[in-house]
Amino acid sequence: MSADDMTDTPGPESYKDLLANPYLAGSIKFVLPLAIIPAVFAALYLIEPYQRFLIISGLIVAYFVPPAGKETIIPLAILAGYPWWLITAVIFLLDVAVSLFVVWNFDLALKIPLIGRLLESGMTIGRNYTESQPWLRKFSTIGLILFVFFPLQGTGAMNGSILGRLLGLEKGRVFACVCTGSLTSCLAFALGSDMLLDVYQQNPALGIGILAAIVVAVLAGVVGWRVHKKRLRGRTPR
Repeated sequence: MSADDMTDTPGPESYKDLLANPYLAGSIKFVLPLAIIPAVFAALYLIEPYQRFLIISGLIVAYFVPPAGKETIIPLAILAGYPWWLITAVIFLLDVAVSLFVVWNFDLALKIPLIGRLLESGMTIGRNYTESQPWLRKFSTIGLILFVFFPLQGTGAMNGSILGRLLGLEKGRVFACVCTGSLTSCLAFALGSDMLLDVYQQNPALGIGILAAIVVAVLAGVVGWRVHKKRLRGRTPR
């Protein structure tokens, strides 16, 4: 190879110069997160029989429609016979796509009619949450992870990314927190649902009993959370 050929070969600095172009970098940041979602569908189409592909595609679409979330979609997928690792990977990648899009394109996305309204709604939820939970600003990293982890109404990857922005965290830190909360939450629901299904198949009475205990515990937690929020509102000076 001649010296001229070596000179013409693009090096690291050339790629950095390309990425420094705001138009190119902006296009990549806009397209890449959106490309993850069709890539997930394409991968599922290749590895799953057509009927099973249609079922899991329906669950993916439902995941984006409130009030559905990990706590409903993942157990339904486990009941439908999908392995825990597959539904964990699918939901996690969807959260990665959403978080990347919000973190990289927040200001631009606010100007898109439908997406902008969703983000404004998420900003309202985030402000209300930080006002009712003042400790969140002191423990922003762990607080954001817990916000994404727990399947409460208004939480999740999108609102978690918005909340991280409202807290003034760096983009990389917000993305890492959302990914950590999402992955741990997906694993908890997937493995929990898979083990509960195994218990039910071996001992239906025990399985139903465990499920009933979980439902009661969740309902108690939701009621306690609402009572706590109501008390906080009562203490807030008007």
